[in-house]
Amino acid sequence: MVRNNFTGNNRIMSRPYQGQHPHGAILDTLEGKLRINGQEGVVIVKHNYGGEGASIQNVANDPEAYLGSVTVMFQREGYDPDNNNWFWAKYLADGSFDTNPAGMPLVGRVAKGMPGGCIACHTGAPGGDRVFINDRY
Repeated sequence: MVRNNFTGNNRIMSRPYQGQHPHGAILDTLEGKLRINGQEGVVIVKHNYGGEGASIQNVANDPEAYLGSVTVMFQREGYDPDNNNWFWAKYLADGSFDTNPAGMPLVGRVAKGMPGGCIACHTGAPGGDRVFINDRY
């Protein structure tokens, strides 16, 4: 993701917009194709901003000052057909995986069946593709 400028110091930044829980007060979403371990798929990367003073303008001017986490959806053929083959991950601003209250890293299918987890929430996305920003997948 760093090599393709979806994350990291030289990342592409879209126009920040108003967000909501659980992602953050302000969001910046990128979408494209990515090849990981020889498998190409759609990737959706959401930069989640918050904290005191977070606003669309302040995040646009100084994104690193407000970055709380990065959430990723990567569609891998055959990975999880029940959930449109999405692989899920939530990284903290320092690049480490976030964890659930039991200490499990929020990566892969770990959120399946968890109240408030990625899959549980995204099951309600319009269009049935687990994606809220569009209905393309």
